[in-house]
Amino acid sequence: MKKIDQGILLKRIPYSETSLVLSVFTLSEGKKSFLFQGAKKKKGNILLPLSLIELIYFQRDDSQLAKISETSLLFTYETVPFHPIKSTIIFFKVEVLANILHEGVKDEPLFNFIKNELTWLDKDISLTNYPIFWMLELTKHLGFFPLKTVEKTPYFDLINGLFLGSPPIHTNYKNGIEIELLGNFLSLSKEALLTYEIPKKYRKNCISILVEFYKFHIPGFNLKDSLAIIESIWE
Repeated sequence: MKKIDQGILLKRIPYSETSLVLSVFTLSEGKKSFLFQGAKKKKGNILLPLSLIELIYFQRDDSQLAKISETSLLFTYETVPFHPIKSTIIFFKVEVLANILHEGVKDEPLFNFIKNELTWLDKDISLTNYPIFWMLELTKHLGFFPLKTVEKTPYFDLINGLFLGSPPIHTNYKNGIEIELLGNFLSLSKEALLTYEIPKKYRKNCISILVEFYKFHIPGFNLKDSLAIIESIWE
């Protein structure tokens, strides 16, 4: 059966001298794997990580691996491939998405959020706090957005996702200036958060705390390389 869909390219794996297997987060079917025969002679080499693409493909009932007949770019990055910080953010996003997306799980609001943020990233330059914003905003789509219960919140309960005025009864919590910063961020607009002045040390600690928070809510969540790389942009 011939199908047409939108997708966000997650990973490309060499399959033969001319072909690729593409892992794509699609609008209609969620994360899905495709065989793109002859890709290296066609448009496969211009597909960058998190490219926004349209796919025309064929799906046989007896095969999980669909076959792409044609791809085209829905959006052409003008700055991302040539901007070191933006390229680093893309690498970070790729690894986060590899941990949270599952084969065949459709999520149209999440797809549109990722798509819109990718086009924003290509056009904007307010990047300093962007990884923190993106990780917080992503939790809204994953179902564990943190909750702030009191005005002064020096403690963060990693298990229940609560910013608290006093420590919880268990030991899985964080406290300190970074926690008060993160608690304040919850009520800020995107523009306000992205322009918020934070010392580099606290910025790095904020993203590390968010990664640890993800680990409590997503089984197997692990950033092998990108956390250190994303922190390097704040050196």
